[in-house]
Formats: sequence, C-alpha cells, structure tokens
Amino acid sequence: MIRRWTAALLAAVLVMFVAPTPSADAADTTAVTVTGKGDFKDLKVTVSQTTNLINQVLDVTWTGGKATSDIAVYDNYLQLMQCWGDAATGPTREQCQFGALYTDTRGGQWTGTRQLNYAPYCPPADETAGTCTGLRDPLETRKPTKVGEQVYAPFTPVEGDAISAGGGGEYFDATTTNEIPYGRTGPDGKGEEFFEVQTALEAPGLGCGSPLANGTGRSCWLVAVPRGDKEVDGSVGDAKPHHWLDSSPLSAANWANRLVVPLKFQPLGRVCPLGAVEKRVTGAEAMTEAMIRWQPTLCAGNRSDRVFGWTQTTDGAARDRLVTPDPGLVFLNQPAAPVTGRKVVYAPAAVSGLAIAMNIDWQSGSGATAEQAQNEGKRLPALKLTARLVAKLLTQSYRSGADLKREPLLKNPETISYDEEFRALNPEWVPKDKENATTAAEMPLAIGDALLGVGQTDMATLLWQWVLSDKDAKAFLTGTADPWGMVVNPAYPELTWPQDNFPKSDLYCVKLRNDAQQDVDWCTLDMHPYANNMHDAARSAARGDTLVRNATSRDSTGAVIGWKKGNPQSPGKRAVLAVTDVATAQRFGMPMVQLRNAAGNFVAPTTDSLLAGVAAMKPSTVDKNVLAPDPATTAAKAYPLTSVIYAATAPADLDKAVGKAYADLLRYAAGNGQTPGVKPGTLPAGYAPLPAKLRTQTKNAATTIEKTAGVKAGSTSTPDDSDPTTPGGTPTTAATTAAAATAPDVPAATPSGMGAAVPVAVSNPTPGSPLGKVRYGLFGALALGLLAALAGPILLTIARAKRPG
Repeated sequence: MIRRWTAALLAAVLVMFVAPTPSADAADTTAVTVTGKGDFKDLKVTVSQTTNLINQVLDVTWTGGKATSDIAVYDNYLQLMQCWGDAATGPTREQCQFGALYTDTRGGQWTGTRQLNYAPYCPPADETAGTCTGLRDPLETRKPTKVGEQVYAPFTPVEGDAISAGGGGEYFDATTTNEIPYGRTGPDGKGEEFFEVQTALEAPGLGCGSPLANGTGRSCWLVAVPRGDKEVDGSVGDAKPHHWLDSSPLSAANWANRLVVPLKFQPLGRVCPLGAVEKRVTGAEAMTEAMIRWQPTLCAGNRSDRVFGWTQTTDGAARDRLVTPDPGLVFLNQPAAPVTGRKVVYAPAAVSGLAIAMNIDWQSGSGATAEQAQNEGKRLPALKLTARLVAKLLTQSYRSGADLKREPLLKNPETISYDEEFRALNPEWVPKDKENATTAAEMPLAIGDALLGVGQTDMATLLWQWVLSDKDAKAFLTGTADPWGMVVNPAYPELTWPQDNFPKSDLYCVKLRNDAQQDVDWCTLDMHPYANNMHDAARSAARGDTLVRNATSRDSTGAVIGWKKGNPQSPGKRAVLAVTDVATAQRFGMPMVQLRNAAGNFVAPTTDSLLAGVAAMKPSTVDKNVLAPDPATTAAKAYPLTSVIYAATAPADLDKAVGKAYADLLRYAAGNGQTPGVKPGTLPAGYAPLPAKLRTQTKNAATTIEKTAGVKAGSTSTPDDSDPTTPGGTPTTAATTAAAATAPDVPAATPSGMGAAVPVAVSNPTPGSPLGKVRYGLFGALALGLLAALAGPILLTIARAKRPG
C-alpha cells in the first residue's frame, strides 16, 4: 500500500527536468513483430510502438492463430502481461505483473492466476512411478511438498521483497493491473487487443522508465503467452480434465511458448539542467500533452534558459493570472476580458478539441449465432451521437444514471442502447430484441452516462454551446420530452446554460447492502464519481474503470467506514465513455464518437475535421486576435468541438530574460513543434498542425513579447498600438512580416526523456472576467498561492446530499 501511495505522490509533483541523452532510435514509431514456435510457429504478434514510451495504450495485433472456441474462451487465446527484467533474452515469469484478475475464470479455473499446481500433492515416489493423477506440468520445478499446499510463481519486484502468496501484494491488484488474461482470436486467425503500458508511477513493482545512470529510462517487456487446445501434460480435447484449459500461463510448459517484445521507456522525472530557474507556464489541460512532449527538446544541449515549469490549471485560473503582476505565460481556449491600460498578447499554440472517447467491447447474448459470437470481446470502432443524445448522457437522464425507481424518470430508457434515437443511428450495435435483450444476438450497451472531469474548463462551455445550438437538444435540456417520451432529469432545466463545467445536479441516494450486511446510503458520487480531470477520465475509461465506489471500506480496526472504489470491468467486457480532449484520447488508444454537426454530418475528430473547424472560426468579440470556436458552423467537414489553444502573457510585466524564454517557446511551438510524431519535441497525436497563418501569428507574437518585455506603458520605447489586421499584436511592416516568415525555429534536438503529466488544479472563476471582481479575488489569490507552493492538485470535495422526493 505504501508503494502505491508513493507512486501516486510522485505523479502529483510538479514536473521538473535533468539533461537528457539523445535518442539512439532513428525511427519515430517502431512497431515490432515476433513469431511463435512449436505449436505456435504460424503465430505472429505485432506491437505498434516499442520506443519513446510513456504511460499509454499500444495496439497489439496478431495473425496465424486458431479461432477461440466460443464466448466462454475455452481455448485458443493470448495472455498478455508487462514485465521487467535486465536479461537480454527477456524476463523470468517471476518478474511479470499477472494474476490479479484471478476471479475471471472464463479461460479456465487457474488460467488467470499465478498458481502452478492443479492436482493434489503426490509423493515423490508415486511421481517417479507415474501413478500420480490429475493435471500436472512435467516441466514444472515448483511443486508442493505436503498435502494441501498450493504453489505459486512468486512476484519479484524490481525493488523490494518477493510476494509469494499468489498475488501482487502491495505492488499491483485488480484495480491497478494492466494484464489481459484472454485475448480472443477470430475465425481468420487474427486478433487485436489494446494494451496499457505502465511506468514506475503506475506499476512501482516493474519500475519501467525509472532513470538509469546512463540517462535513459529502465526498459521493460511485453510478454504474450499463446494458449492452444493442449494442456501442460499434453492432453487435448475430452482428455483434458475439464475439456477446457486449466493451467496458468506462468506454468513452465506454457511459459516456454512465450513471445517477448522489448519496450523502451522515456526516463521519468527530470530532463533539463539541474539548478535552472524555471519559467512558469500554466494553463488549460488540453495543452498538457504538447507541453510535456516539447519541454525535453527546448532545454536540450544544457539550455538552462529554456526550462519551463508546467502546471495544469483551469482556463478561468489562467485568465485570472493574466491580470496579476506576475502573468507568466498561460494557455487557454478563450481570452480574458480586457483591462484598461494592460496589453495582453495572444499566440496560437495548438489545435485540438473535446471528444467523447469510447471503450466498448462487443458482448454477445445467449441467442447469438456462431458467426455473431466471433465478435465477442472486439472493440466497437465507432458510434454516432446527436447533441440531444449527448445531453441525455450528461444530465443523468437515463435510469442507470439516476434513481431507477423515481418519477419522472421511471419511463426513461435504462441505458442508451434502449433509446430509440440511438438505436436508429447505430443499428449494428444495439440489441435486436428490445424486450428480451439477454437472449438477443447482442447484449445492450450498459451505458447511462460518461466519465467526466471535475472543475471549470472552456471546453465544457464549448460542448454546452454545441448542445444549445441544436434546437432539439436545447428543447430537451430545457424540459421538453423527446419524440419517444424521454424527459430530462428535473434537476437540470433549472440551471443557467451554458455551464462551464459538467454538473451532477441530482445528488440522490439509495440503500445498498455492504459486506457487513448493513444497508447504507449509496449516492450519486459513489455510483457516478467525477474523475480528477480529463486525463484521469480517459485513462480510467481505457482501463474499463468507471470509478464506481461499490466495495466496502474498512479502517485499520476492521470497522466499516463507507465505500471504496471497485474493480474495473474485465477486458473484453468493457463499456465506458469519457469526455476528454482529443490528444489524451489518442494517447490512451480510444476511438472517438462521431458527433453530428450543424450540416447534418456525423464527424469524428481527425486532422482534417479539426482544421475544417478552425477554418470556420471567426475572431472573438472579446479579443480580435483570438479565434472563437463555432460549434454551430454549417461547414460540412468541420468537427463541432474544435478549439485553438492560445498562449498569452502581458509582456510589460515580464523580465527581459523571461520574455526571451517565452518567445523561444512560442517560436518552437510554431515551428518544429508542429511536426507530428512520438519522439520528444514532436506534436502528439490528437493535435492538428497549426495552419500557416496561425504559425505566422505566433511568430509575430513571439517577436512582440521579446521586444516589449519589461517595457511599461508610456515609456518612450513602447511601440505603437498594433494594427488590428495583424495577428498577435505586432505592428504591420514589411520588415516584421519578413522576419516572422523567416524566424529560425529552436533547434530540433531529439533527447530521450519527458516528464509525467501533471494533475489538474481546480478552481471555478468565470470565463472572461477580470480578477478584480470581489467574489473571485480571494479565491484566485489562494489558488495561485497553492499552485506555487504545491504544484499539485487541489482536491475537490463535493458534499453528498439527498434530493427531496
């Protein structure tokens, strides 16, 4: 338990950086394919990326396998796990994170465990004589020595004592493991799984990415153990004790068939010069993936003048900081309200957007045909949602998202798959038999809401603006039933729209019996908790973790004290949606929902659709140098939740050296930082490269910041007010235009190393409001002080209360 808390604490610390070693990898993305042997000689397993890894999701595919027998996964599947190990040949079975999902026995009694004996103790003499009965592995060296003894492959962590009791002890359990016990193979011999690779922060027992003396991060391994229809003793078919597989993948005969793929991680922790004074950079969460990717390159070559301390905060807090005496450089989606006498410069930094990410596995009902059953466990590639369907998901209006038995929701569908609007748009993914879904060919999607980050964000405002721009969705949100009689949860029409967050307004409670046989309150934020932020929502969804708190929590004396988080959904049986930014959805390997735009087209966020969204934007009415999102655009190919993230500062309040560093950052962002890739310094997937016009605006803004840093209004060296037609606030001259077009980029070094993502600090100031407003003054000062002192998340406690009626 201590090690998990230590890892969590490390993840919450402000990212700092130590000088990196240049990467030796020439290729940007390094997929690796390995081939099986013996009975699995035709099997080829491919891992989509094997270098420059962070905590992310990889695509693992294979060909040449035999079809998994049926829904129950009796045989012919792959078992995937992550391991550490310094030997060039790969890890030992004791170094692998596996066995936490032992209660999932779809593949057989011990197939998800670390157990190595499957029959009663047999004396050595009887074993020599060959008279022992039951399933036994002839290659196994770990055997019971007495009656009743169970033998396990111990887990040996990278540091610390081995765990011999059959689980992961303090290092991993069912809530944290990334193992996939049953990867299904289709009738064509192909299969696919989405595997989360974990760093030392998520899996302290493996230590992947921990900094080594040579400046690199500790490498690890992905291990695939193929399972056929043969048991460890050679028995097949009906000769097997239970007619299906029983033994663990760690059993010697099974382990001998393993395929191993080396995984090279970027080093965790510091990647910039020690002792350097950080330049503060704070702002919107949607910028986090880009900032942690760019920082190692910016400070490469011992550039202590380009070390930036990134702190993730809300758009509102970023706007508030702009009007303080120490504005730093902030990133936001929408501009701050102008303050008389204060010049703020805006520079486009990235194009991204808000997405609804999905991790939904096909689940067959008992009435499925053999052909339909072959889809079992496969991830759904796409869904279509209208603004009204999204409004239903985010307002606790499906019965599974609220109290099932309370009027007026009693007649609403239980989940989205029973919603007639959804069924018409997604006929291939819904049960054909609405009245008897459990015997239908497909089981229903058990989804009544989505994982949501807590706190203020401009992207929430953007989503609600999109909802309100659709007349049907607006009507539903404000109290009008849909054509099939579904109504909005009555806790929502009374709110003022659009909101700048994702409210859970129906704080109801029901009684639930805990394992002490007590009936206690189980409330909204137990059943449908908030995620800490969008990153947390996306990673949780990718793991099949709804964050539900339905396990009994006890104190050190054993007394029941409430509820704690339950286990994630089993791989192959997941059904989770999450509202997150596009780059984070890409990092965790999730497809994104196609949303209907105002042209009537269903569009997913892609490079093309994001750029089409940018092209449809008009200058903000708050500041003409900022493009305002247009969720109501009728551009046919535009993704409606596209946003441009802007860097902003007040140059007059900057030190000259700090202004120069911020200018360097912006020039890099507008130059080599727009090159897509996976190496440090590149643009992560999920961002669209800035259009040329916006890059020019950013370079112009960099010039303005560098030249006017520390120059107060009224000084004889203050430049004239900028031409309104010039992006970024730089006066229009032939010289400045040419300089911006030819400004050199910061050199594109390719160091290995990056920091970990920083959790969000939560506050709730109003977008577009200056800090001077009394109701936010004290809160803003406290929030900024906490950010500076702690550089970590402010834990938001939301009181649970029963709602009358």
